[in-house]
Amino acid sequence: MNMIIIKRLRQGVIGSLCLLSGLAHASFQLETMTVIVDAGEPRKVFSVKNTGKEPILLSTKVSDIEGGQALAQDVMVSPPIIRIEPEQSQQLNFVLKKGLDLTDEVLLKVSFQGVGATKTNAAKMPIRQDVAMLIMPSGMSVSPTPWDTLKVTQTGNILILKNTGKQVIRLAPNFTGQPAGQVYSLGQFYLRPGEQKTVDVKGALSAIDISPLSRYGFKMQNNATIKVTPAG
Repeated sequence: MNMIIIKRLRQGVIGSLCLLSGLAHASFQLETMTVIVDAGEPRKVFSVKNTGKEPILLSTKVSDIEGGQALAQDVMVSPPIIRIEPEQSQQLNFVLKKGLDLTDEVLLKVSFQGVGATKTNAAKMPIRQDVAMLIMPSGMSVSPTPWDTLKVTQTGNILILKNTGKQVIRLAPNFTGQPAGQVYSLGQFYLRPGEQKTVDVKGALSAIDISPLSRYGFKMQNNATIKVTPAG
């Protein structure tokens, strides 16, 4: 009886290995890790490269981020599905609705999903990448340090972080409170224009040290210190 069970287990393992060996993975490389669109231009051309050894079908979708301005329906992707040959690149177009009038920068999400396009018996494992999309108002002057408009106030044990500027502030979620050096979390990688977040803290803070991110989502070389003021 034990030999029968062992034999069945072996057969199951072999079957699992055969299934895994049949998985086909799509792989692709984005032009940048953030799609930046100027509302003053008719379209944004964006390149995607197939880095794999088989053709892929790439689908692209723009989505709103909870709590932000609903603008995804005003962004058209052309073409929404595209075939990319191995080691080749294709261009997508992000087209904004005509007459779109923005006063502040808007943050959206772009999802790219690729799957192998060959007609084989292999199971196709889709690969998905989600990146940020920044839509700039027409003629907006871009600051290299948008966190300069971050206002931080404290009331009791509540710390309030507010973006008072027109650009999205991108930053690591963890920050350090001074002078104690306690680490706290914002819970997200961004603050949209006009957005504020509250964080429970211990004791009175004089300043916080944040880790700013570039417009393309990469960590900046130096941290930034933001003064904390008592709420009036």
